[in-house]
Amino acid sequence: MGPFEPSRRCVQPRDDGSGGAYRAHGWRRYDACAGLLPANVSVEHAAMAGAVPPPEIRTCGILHCMPLRGSQHGRVPTRDVNLRELLLEVAERFDIDEMTAYLFGSRKDRTGSVRSDIDVLLLLDRRLTQEEAQWLWELEPYLDVFVAKNGVAQSVVNESELVAQDDHGLIALLGAVPLYLNGDWQGSADAMANQRLLAQRNPAASMLPLYDLYDAVPAERADVLVVTALTEEYEAVIAAFGHEQTTEASLRLTITDDEGGSWLVRVVNMAEMGSVGAALKTREALLRTKAYHVVLVGICAGVRGEVELEDVVVPKSVLYFESAKIGADGEERGDESRECDPEIVRRAGGCAAALLDDGVTVRADHRVMACGEKVVANTPFRMALQLRHRKLAAIDMESYGVVRAAESAGRRATVIKGVCDMADEEKGDKHHEQAAAAAARVLVHFVRAGIFREVR
Repeated sequence: MGPFEPSRRCVQPRDDGSGGAYRAHGWRRYDACAGLLPANVSVEHAAMAGAVPPPEIRTCGILHCMPLRGSQHGRVPTRDVNLRELLLEVAERFDIDEMTAYLFGSRKDRTGSVRSDIDVLLLLDRRLTQEEAQWLWELEPYLDVFVAKNGVAQSVVNESELVAQDDHGLIALLGAVPLYLNGDWQGSADAMANQRLLAQRNPAASMLPLYDLYDAVPAERADVLVVTALTEEYEAVIAAFGHEQTTEASLRLTITDDEGGSWLVRVVNMAEMGSVGAALKTREALLRTKAYHVVLVGICAGVRGEVELEDVVVPKSVLYFESAKIGADGEERGDESRECDPEIVRRAGGCAAALLDDGVTVRADHRVMACGEKVVANTPFRMALQLRHRKLAAIDMESYGVVRAAESAGRRATVIKGVCDMADEEKGDKHHEQAAAAAARVLVHFVRAGIFREVR
């Protein structure tokens, strides 16, 4: 099977005099590794995949030739979507003769963010089926359609509702602007017809069971997922980003980096220690956010001689020391190791000097973080770990689970932990607040410095 395969015939626009022209597009893109991806991909992306679509498909309105934005400067690639044509395909698929649709949210305000969802209010006298919801997700994962009737708009993806007295009140409440009215494209919407999206975030919803699709809430989508194990760590991250504290266990922030790029950062308080719980909750958060990078932020124990109190460790790898076999001859250790994102570790090291000027010492090199299911406050135990792993610099309880969860979802992971004690008998809470704040400051610096940008 080639990268492009016809899924249905291409038909010419139907012109019935009303201005409603519905056209189906007959090609979908297949990725060699991931399977079915959304149809609206650029010719450049097709070329990168080793194939060029036939000439006639280049004229289909939904497919655009688009240069990779900043691909020579480390920026994230984008793709263009023609919203007018995208909605025509929706109308064709759902057999809507005279479509009425509105745009609302940040796309309506033309903020220029390539990471924002395309929020569309579709006036329809019926609810969409689950199969139709799945089809919408496969068509365009950024498209968040709310089907509205009698003042109640329900999200196709997660069934959340927006309520007003009637449809007119709903449109006014949302400040929505018309795209199609009774099948006619509105000239006032021409400036919003072309929408630029982040190319790399293509959620593989077509390969998930439907219940997983409904867990993937568009309002929770993010570029970077930040997880913390403790509430004090969560609060430190929120404070470092300059946001007021909240009782919610999850918060999405829009952060602007030093080059003007906009990032959606979802911060999640797992409120649970240990790798098993961390793995489960990280995986769940990834299903909901579709983030392409995971960052564990918080506090850890340090190894004396390798780090100092309140240093921040960004390990090259994490090592799970709990695995073992106990037989007649005693215990046989079976430590398991996983790599963190090596490029992020390298970039983190490049930020160390600037952070040192800001009063934070970052240890980002060859160091290893050990991970287990117990709080370590015992010098002999810590020294035994050191003898087994000469590059050991820190010990925590969540890093292995988070990294494994990221791996299972095909994502990359980074660990940022502030040293709060030395895993000895003097262990206490004295440095918790400072260590958590230091790790949070490092995270914010990394996001603003753009170190999570994709390497192309």
